[in-house]
Amino acid sequence: MLALLKPSRWFSRPPAPSMFSLENIERVEGDLLCLPQVEMPLVHRFGPGVYLREITMPAGAIVIGHEHLTEHFNIVLEGSARVVMDGQTYTITAPAVFKSSPGVRKVLYITEKMRWMTVHPTAETDVETLESQLVRKSETFRAHEILTALETLNEISE
Repeated sequence: MLALLKPSRWFSRPPAPSMFSLENIERVEGDLLCLPQVEMPLVHRFGPGVYLREITMPAGAIVIGHEHLTEHFNIVLEGSARVVMDGQTYTITAPAVFKSSPGVRKVLYITEKMRWMTVHPTAETDVETLESQLVRKSETFRAHEILTALETLNEISE
C-alpha cells in the first residue's frame, strides 16, 4: 500500500473513469513511490474463521491500495475520504459498511483522519500468507520493495 501527503486539489474535479484503470493507477503509483511515504499503523485481528485488518490513515494522505483478489467487507470506523473505485469517485464518511469485489483497487484522498477495516473469511492466521492470498501487488510496487530492501542492506553494510 502506498501513502503520501498531497494537496486536496488532487480530487478537486471528477476524474475521467479511464484515468483509474489498473494500468493508469500503476503508472501513478510509480510516480508517487518516488516521493516520501507516510507511516500508517496496521492492526491485525483474528477470530474463528475471520481476519480483520485495520489501517489508520492521516488526513491529507493519498493512498493507493493493492488489487484485492477476493470479495470482502469494508468498514469505515472513523474519518472521511474521497475514494475512487471501479472508475467512480465517492465520498465515504464513517460510519460506513460496503462490499468490495475481486479485482478492485482503491485510490483514496483522506480528508479526515481515517480508520478503515477490511473483513476476510479465512482460517489463516499468518499475515504474510494472508497478504499473498488476498492482494496482488503491482509489478511497480514489487520492484519498489526490492529496491528498498537492497538500499536497506546497503546501509547496514556500510
